[in-house]
Amino acid sequence: MELLYQKLRQFLTVATILFISTFKTNAQPPLFNQWETNMTTWGDYWGVYLETYDPPTNGGMNEQNGIYYDAQRIYFQIADYTGQEEPWNTHAQEAERVYRVYLDARFNYNGTIPWYVHGWRRFSHGIMTDAQRTGDAISVEGVVRMRDNGAFANVLTTSYRESWHSERRSREIAYMVSSHINAEKFGHARQQEALAHYVTMSMRHLDEWITETYVDPIHRLAPFMVALTAEALIEFYEWEIENGRDPSVLFTHPSVLYNPTRTITEALTEVAHHMRYTATVESGINIGKLMWVDDMGGSNPNWNDEGGSGYSALRYESINNANPAPVLNMLIAPLYAWVFKQTTDIDYINIGDKLWEAGVATTNIGWNTKIYNQNYRWSFDYVKWRNEGMQILNINEVTENGITIYPNPVREILTVNNKGQVFKSYKIYNTIGQVVQFSSSFNDSKINISPLTSGIYFVKITSQSGKTVTKKIVKE
Repeated sequence: MELLYQKLRQFLTVATILFISTFKTNAQPPLFNQWETNMTTWGDYWGVYLETYDPPTNGGMNEQNGIYYDAQRIYFQIADYTGQEEPWNTHAQEAERVYRVYLDARFNYNGTIPWYVHGWRRFSHGIMTDAQRTGDAISVEGVVRMRDNGAFANVLTTSYRESWHSERRSREIAYMVSSHINAEKFGHARQQEALAHYVTMSMRHLDEWITETYVDPIHRLAPFMVALTAEALIEFYEWEIENGRDPSVLFTHPSVLYNPTRTITEALTEVAHHMRYTATVESGINIGKLMWVDDMGGSNPNWNDEGGSGYSALRYESINNANPAPVLNMLIAPLYAWVFKQTTDIDYINIGDKLWEAGVATTNIGWNTKIYNQNYRWSFDYVKWRNEGMQILNINEVTENGITIYPNPVREILTVNNKGQVFKSYKIYNTIGQVVQFSSSFNDSKINISPLTSGIYFVKITSQSGKTVTKKIVKE
């Protein structure tokens, strides 16, 4: 089903290229120019900083002032994004130098396994990209070391495998998924059984967050941790589709201990919805409050939920520190762009743009390298998926899920042909994601849009069965 669904998406994307319309909207997320300027200005600043940085040599890592969240990967992405090799490739090599000091000091307990990396410090993307682009011998060997050495790499040991289903291990397991995919991308054979375990563990972590039924009594919902799991699963999903494989096949591997009931698309859509609309704080002074804070109060770094700034964020976690954390918004926003692309549900890009805007506006990326790196780890994907989702919406104008909307363009009355479905509600959005007209008890086939001014809008219709369809319309 995943493969069939993606083939349809690929067809629609090709159709967009062939029949692209003259539709113009906010083509980029809010504060896009500031995001670009910050990327290069502060990216160069921190790259120069790394040139003279002497990292710890005892096998530890200064996560606040170093390469945490994979600085090498980020500099390679900036080089690709800007089309400029320098200074970004030089900065990438300095980031690699710093990371290798940590890796070279890491051995297992008897000193026989090198690069015995901590599970939450396993950054395989930069190493793999360097191996591809430079052929550096240490990086080439490092691709496999990232996959096979260090904590959480021996998934086929049962005593480890069972405990790793807890969401407390979500970041470590997500990084293992990525290290396996990166090894495959470099040309190494797939370790099918191991990858099956890691992917299904990550799916189990999503299930724990969605249902709030946890394997371990010591747990939390931390949106940035959810996002890191989402990143790894999306990477796996896209890699499977690219190679003509169904991403759900691994879920039924005979040796795995958990078989997900949702596809990756379904699970990521549900967890994205849950974090925005239904997840609440479990303990402390904010108990019972939504994890989503639509209007933060206070200022950096002491944000609260009393309102006044106009910016939105998710709380850092559902337990101890439940204040909003916009500094992590850019780690979370790409999940919403991908779900938007998969579902064409404009609600998700509206949420994503709110996270993006607050992340750009309120985060001090000049504070340390970690904050800069977490803002640019995969925000490039946000831009890409957001634009691809918008392109799909541009051509999704006739029929979907058995629902037809006409005429288009329209002057006054929009007719909805339900094909036997019973409607529940509708919303009409403008091109910046604002709801301009809605009905929560829509049971007719006519929508009067005469009060709206001329322009481009998106109509989202929800049926009683829960199916949704979003269409672009032109109001004359």
